[in-house]
Amino acid sequence: MSAEFLERLRQAAEAKEREEAGYRRESRLRLDALAAERTSLFRRYNFLKDMAAAAAAQPEAATGIGAQLALAAAETGWSETRTGYEEVRERLRPVAAAIQAMVHPVALAEGAASTPIDVVAAFAEFETWHREKFGQDFLDLLGRPAPTFQPLVDF
Repeated sequence: MSAEFLERLRQAAEAKEREEAGYRRESRLRLDALAAERTSLFRRYNFLKDMAAAAAAQPEAATGIGAQLALAAAETGWSETRTGYEEVRERLRPVAAAIQAMVHPVALAEGAASTPIDVVAAFAEFETWHREKFGQDFLDLLGRPAPTFQPLVDF
């Protein structure tokens, strides 16, 4: 008895099984990538929303920008004791200023043109700088506890 037809069916079934397994791997990778992108976008949204809320509570520009920078430091664990703190604040300041200007627009003289800064693009530039400078995404710092204070005693 020749079982050639059975061998062909087995090979076809095994080939389809490999194709299915490959599809499952690809779809898992795609789902993981989409989930990571979604998480990143919601982190960005929530972070900038918090900055906008801090700006809304402070109509005076300098105070509003300062409140936003303090909030950003608190949410990400940056403090004055950490290396690069001032540089991070200075790099984030244009984002805070743009948010402040969006939340509290200044009346312009008639005929004066003003192009608002794209907050999302400005924040993306800041994120790129932070990643290059510190080797990690800025928003990955969200939710992490602030570094513990360890006093230095000099005898």
